[in-house]
Amino acid sequence: ANTEYLRSLAGKLSHELNTPLAIVRTSLENLEPGDVAKDAQPYLDRARSGVERLGALVRAMSEASRIEQAIASAEAERFDLRALLADCAEGYRDLLGARRLDVHLPDGAHAFHGAPDLIVQALDKLIDNASGFCPPEGWVRIALETGESGVRIRVANQGPRLPEAMRHRLFDSLVSLREHPRGAVH
Repeated sequence: ANTEYLRSLAGKLSHELNTPLAIVRTSLENLEPGDVAKDAQPYLDRARSGVERLGALVRAMSEASRIEQAIASAEAERFDLRALLADCAEGYRDLLGARRLDVHLPDGAHAFHGAPDLIVQALDKLIDNASGFCPPEGWVRIALETGESGVRIRVANQGPRLPEAMRHRLFDSLVSLREHPRGAVH
């Protein structure tokens, strides 16, 4: 019972935090620049920045909760993984703009037993991240590798390398290397 409670905690917290967060955000937005003393402006700016960071955390918790629910309720089926990746890749070309998309898929169909919707969700997130960290003239690569131990989908992009300390935390909940408006890395 305790494990189930902890699993649902992120979803409950994100739901409960939305209202007070909206109240604080609206209150800050309603302050006119002339209503605040000049020496108080840096505090107001920090409060706005804090509200935006909290909003991002709440959105991330909500997304994580939705993904957990989707995984728990997903039904596995047999489908052609190669065809799924090829279809997704075609959809990503517009998203990537001028960036080159390299797609490396084996010849012929590749039967796979799993949840195609979840694979597409994960791939969408990886491509979004790859695009965000890739220079406009760079490349993004999707590859399907098959072997005796199973299959591996790889997404790579041209851009900065991950800091060594973050490599093992990349898929932890609420971890991000994106820069926020004030230049802080979260």
